[in-house]
Amino acid sequence: MTRTPPSIRRIIVVALDNLGDLVFASALMSPLHDAFPHATIDVWAKEYTADVARLLPHAGDVIAADPFWAVPAHRTRPPIQRMLASIAEVRRRRYDVAILTGAPWRTAAAVAMARVPRRIGLARRHNQYFLTEVLPAEDIDKPVLIEQARLLEPLDIRSTHPAYRLDIARLGALRDRIGSRLPERFVALHPFASARDRCVPLSEWAQLAFAFHGRRIPTLWIGTSAELDELRRSHTHPRGFYADMLGDQSLAESAAALSLASMFVGHDSGPLHVAGAFGVPVVGIFAPGQPKRTFPQGVGPWRMIARPSPVGISAGDMLREADALGVFSIA
Repeated sequence: MTRTPPSIRRIIVVALDNLGDLVFASALMSPLHDAFPHATIDVWAKEYTADVARLLPHAGDVIAADPFWAVPAHRTRPPIQRMLASIAEVRRRRYDVAILTGAPWRTAAAVAMARVPRRIGLARRHNQYFLTEVLPAEDIDKPVLIEQARLLEPLDIRSTHPAYRLDIARLGALRDRIGSRLPERFVALHPFASARDRCVPLSEWAQLAFAFHGRRIPTLWIGTSAELDELRRSHTHPRGFYADMLGDQSLAESAAALSLASMFVGHDSGPLHVAGAFGVPVVGIFAPGQPKRTFPQGVGPWRMIARPSPVGISAGDMLREADALGVFSIA
């Protein structure tokens, strides 16, 4: 393999995916910086994940636009003009290399339209027409970070023990402001996921909160206002704190709150990986999810419950895994 010349000065990491995928992409940043310490490393991300993209280690600017070709059912299709403007911005900046952490052909085509000369991605259907370096397709039975690390091989970078990480220092005064509204120690609970049939019933989460409350450990509930309204309206639970009542409900504020948590318990979703990327001890609920692929791979300790469905997962199960982390002494 030809060694990459040291003339690389501008790199863009393309992570036009959801929040958890963006957090996984953070594992590429330090190896890239170590190999090219004088290079600018920017990030191309979705608008709603941009606040977290700014927390990636060594990230320069964040170019934010929501792809109009991959819209979740609960979101409105974004105007095409924003994506076209982001393509023009990437073209204007004249990057030397683009690393595509997710490379469906439309994303690869967008990067090709931006005229980045080297475009590296894992093989997906039809994307070979738009990438300059196509690596073997992802093995979905292997951890995401192990497969993602292969994206660095064309740059002669070996990342043998990848871990995702977010830079707490980049939260700055926001972390102090959010911290002033929260107790010194607390457990963050995220009982929601994009598919409700993967979720442990809210009644079990309420019982888990009561168990922590009995130990004088307050809880912070993580979720959208609609999700948290369901909890507040439908299930008796001990008085705690709610992510949508801390400020402006931005993703940056939620990230700051997660960085302050003593522990996180939640379903396999973006908040789980954000917490783990800050080094917060986490318990992940995979019911079923893809535990072999997307288990917590951050810089903190973790435990996991992996079942074919959420049926039968109880508050007691979650509490036992939380206790196994050894964060709190058991009364």
